[in-house]
Amino acid sequence: MRKQYLLWMALLIPSWQLSAQTYCTPTAGASSQNNYLKNAVFSDQGAIYYDAASYQAYVDNSGQMVTSYPGGTVNVHLEHSGSTKSYVWVDWNADGDFDDFYEGPIEPSPFNTVDDQFFVPPTQEPGVYRIRVQSGSTFPNPVNPCGPNNYGGFVDFSLKINPTPTCLAPSALTASNITNSTALISWEASTTSPGSGYEYYYTSTNTPPTATTTPSGTSMTTSANISGLYSFTTYYIYARSICSASDKSSWSLRGTFKTKCDPMASMFENFEAVTGANANCWDKLGPGYMTIGTGSGVNNSKGITQSALSAANFSLAVLPLFSNVNAGTHWLRFKAKVSSDPGVLDIGYVTNDSDASTFNIVQSVNISNKNYDGYEYRVIIPNTVPSNARLAIRHSGVPAVNIYWDEVYWEPKPNCLPVSNVTVSNITSSSVDLAWNASSSSPSGYDIYYSLNNTPPTASTVPNITNVSGNTYTISNLESAKNYYIWVRPRCSSTDQGPWGNITSILTACAPVPNLSENFDSYNTGLITNAPCWGKITVGIIASCTINGSTPAASGTKHISLRSTSSGDIAIAVLPEFSNVNAGTHRLRFKAYSSQSTGKLKVGYVADPTNAESFVLIQQLDVTNTSYNANYYTVNVPATVPANTRLAIRSDYATSTNVSYYIDDVNWENGSLGTSEVSAKAELTVYPNPFTDTINISSEQKVSSMAVYDLSGKIVKEITSPSTSVSLKELPSGAYLIKVILKNGTAKTIKAVKK
Repeated sequence: MRKQYLLWMALLIPSWQLSAQTYCTPTAGASSQNNYLKNAVFSDQGAIYYDAASYQAYVDNSGQMVTSYPGGTVNVHLEHSGSTKSYVWVDWNADGDFDDFYEGPIEPSPFNTVDDQFFVPPTQEPGVYRIRVQSGSTFPNPVNPCGPNNYGGFVDFSLKINPTPTCLAPSALTASNITNSTALISWEASTTSPGSGYEYYYTSTNTPPTATTTPSGTSMTTSANISGLYSFTTYYIYARSICSASDKSSWSLRGTFKTKCDPMASMFENFEAVTGANANCWDKLGPGYMTIGTGSGVNNSKGITQSALSAANFSLAVLPLFSNVNAGTHWLRFKAKVSSDPGVLDIGYVTNDSDASTFNIVQSVNISNKNYDGYEYRVIIPNTVPSNARLAIRHSGVPAVNIYWDEVYWEPKPNCLPVSNVTVSNITSSSVDLAWNASSSSPSGYDIYYSLNNTPPTASTVPNITNVSGNTYTISNLESAKNYYIWVRPRCSSTDQGPWGNITSILTACAPVPNLSENFDSYNTGLITNAPCWGKITVGIIASCTINGSTPAASGTKHISLRSTSSGDIAIAVLPEFSNVNAGTHRLRFKAYSSQSTGKLKVGYVADPTNAESFVLIQQLDVTNTSYNANYYTVNVPATVPANTRLAIRSDYATSTNVSYYIDDVNWENGSLGTSEVSAKAELTVYPNPFTDTINISSEQKVSSMAVYDLSGKIVKEITSPSTSVSLKELPSGAYLIKVILKNGTAKTIKAVKK
């Protein structure tokens, strides 16, 4: 290690007479339960292996000894819990403490895994010396090998110094050419070549061999083939030099390897039994990200998350070895989804399961669905795949999105193969046209199943439509404004139907309705378009038209929120289309309140449900209540409203300034008037009729506004708070509809003629 350290050791260590020593029992505090030494390996001409499953304040493991010699090098490997790190002491002078400044050869590393070494002084006397490891996330200052240590623990080991050996141990044991029952083990030759070769030992237990352990075999080279191994088993391998019949080295530091799994004829893997990030018999290649975690799989169970940032950052999942991978009779079936943008998985195989460059693509699968339900992907594996190949799923990094997959099958493909690429077109309120890519099995026909429920059909599900010839069909007699889920399967014979294809969904168009009663409780909060057949128009940055569930509704828990809070804002809730909008027999009735007592809400219609400029006012309402009450706002819709337009409720900053409106219990209903409504209309008159330039309004109630329409329904003049005498001098001669709206919300439309 350090030259200065070795110099002091050489000068200060005399030939002490060694004897058994008593060492302090270190103390640790209760704060240290998560900070401890998990694993340790000390090695030179022999090795010790330490494993801990849980925290202990102090472990006297001095019965285990690492063997070295004067001038030797002791390699140290430490693994800690969490961010813990360690000090290592050696009581070189065997005086029962670690207080001498040269007795701390390894200081803490900034990493929780430590690979370091210390040197045995060349003048060190043979004997047994105490090693102490102190682990912790935080150390006292000064650090004390006797404690206290409130954030860690202590473990003791022993170092046995033997005379310099004449036969040194080999190093760097590795394994290659691993199968389910064989492997080639190799090691690096010792610094002095042994005259009689090497002995090796392998075992499936982690108990290291001793000097008297019978070796598994011998080799005159630095490698050996071993066989008769158990599949999918971890083996520990050791080697030692044979310098003569009576002179053998210590066993080397061990190497480990795991045998491959036996080839499988079929497989189903849903990753539920997996502990950690790797499934049995699977492998991972490439620098990209791949893990198994809860929440990634079907029904939020365990599944694979695979991602890659670029082509150079690819991720490759290597499946178990299949005995029939090139039989041409099987396919790979799995479920997959994305969370945002579409992604691509490449399905293929590797001819070397430790070399990603041997990957070959069989088929690329485009994945755009954001949920698992109803979606499965199937790839037929051809018989041209090499018999020793392993199937693999690659995320190439293009595009760089997360892809999730689960429920992977290796199984015989059916005789009747599925359809693909089901598409929809010409969606109306009652029908939809389907098309799909024909099955390669040339079936006699196809079955169709559709439902308002997205539960996928099974083999025993009765189709709605059977034995369709060709690969197009029009489904009729659907309900309007409904979400339908559709599946197609091939029918190769009366007893052989293929699997249902992936789910396809549609929302049928809205059909005009004669009446409406809506309180919005059955829809998700968010845009008002969550309510089928409703629309919205917003102009400006802050304008909004939503279904609100966070403020008290008139009934239930949800209602409409209209907001136009800055200059230029317009927010319009567009109602469903009514088949009798211009019958002159119906009215719009709803509850509403305003955030301010000066609220002014407009009710009208739009010819274009996407264009605020197409809004035509029918009646402006003074909404002065700031909470819901028992009263409704009622607007009688005249027969002058053009057919095929849609009623709309509008808030705009120009009229109301910064006011929010809440609307609930909306009804489109027959406009039969109650007694109070009839009497209110009877009190209102417009005269003279015909008129020349001026008309007069007579009413016992205060007038809110007046609007003049031509006979096409176009508004030609609008007056807010008119006087009892109104000039219409600028209008050309002709017939007009004059609508007068009173402060109490009632209105009357009168046909008048200008001379």
